Amino acid sequence: MRKTGAFIAVLLAAALTGCAGALPFVSGEPRGDAVPIDELRCGDGFGGVDPEVVAGAVPDGFEPVALHRCDGFTTQTDAEGIWSGSRIERFEGDLSELLAALAEPNAAPGFVCPASMWIGPELWLEGADGRFIRVPYPSDGCAQPRLDVLERIEAAVSRLSLVDERFERGSLIQSAEATAAGCASTASLLVVAQTLPRVDIDRARVLPEVGATAVPVPPPPLPSADEVTGMRVCRYAPAPLPADGAVVSIQGVLPYAGVDDLDRERAARALALIDEAGPAGTCEAEATSTVVLHPLPETQTGATVTVELDGCGRVVGPDLRAAVAPDELLALLAP
Repeated sequence: MRKTGAFIAVLLAAALTGCAGALPFVSGEPRGDAVPIDELRCGDGFGGVDPEVVAGAVPDGFEPVALHRCDGFTTQTDAEGIWSGSRIERFEGDLSELLAALAEPNAAPGFVCPASMWIGPELWLEGADGRFIRVPYPSDGCAQPRLDVLERIEAAVSRLSLVDERFERGSLIQSAEATAAGCASTASLLVVAQTLPRVDIDRARVLPEVGATAVPVPPPPLPSADEVTGMRVCRYAPAPLPADGAVVSIQGVLPYAGVDDLDRERAARALALIDEAGPAGTCEAEATSTVVLHPLPETQTGATVTVELDGCGRVVGPDLRAAVAPDELLALLAP
């Protein structure tokens, strides 16, 4: 048994060592030269998603004049809400100390490595010709930054002058307008609702999909048609690209686009139509216009209904079962 345990530990350590070199800004492999490109592309980070970004050593003929430090995992709050994005700092000064630290060699690959991942800002150098290269951190035997060199890099940067700082917007993760309206900032597309396991809420049963016993949890109830006093209709649609072409939404998620209200009569009719909707069949069309209905007065459970106004035209209530939205309901909820 002791030998088996040691063998498993060796396999685990080898697997961890093999996975550790996946970060392009920290590499256990010998460093080749970086490839200069015409623009800084902050956030390429995990796995070389941009084939034109080749991080490496400073190539011959490239004359660094500034350092750009890019934090691709940050947020900023403004009047529109909370944005995810990248913060880019530009430093100038004597770069010799920094360049010497970055030129340190990588350590030889280790055999046993911790199951951890270091994530830090990307380092880019701007050349006298206006082009850019990304430079990796010299790494230890586990493809993590060498701590002694990391301290030298940080010390060298602290002695440079910060001459510019900017935030590049990514996606709006919390909309101030949506929050004020009582709506979520985004709505997910209903692409998996109809494939979720159907749980019998009257009794527990074994789910063949996972071979486990489901504990019945009744979904939060919607008010009846005679109880509702109105309905808030939160609308979601693709956001237009801004002039700078920044990404403002995540694939599969629609951002907040506005809010409307239904009076008591129309809210009651909407609930009646939802209750009458029949089961939906298989459909993979993506919706580009979705609404989330909040019956009023809102209960403590906050039960809502999501309706696709195009695409598959499905309606999904608190039980997560997809039904076909009646044409009258779609017309009632149309912008």
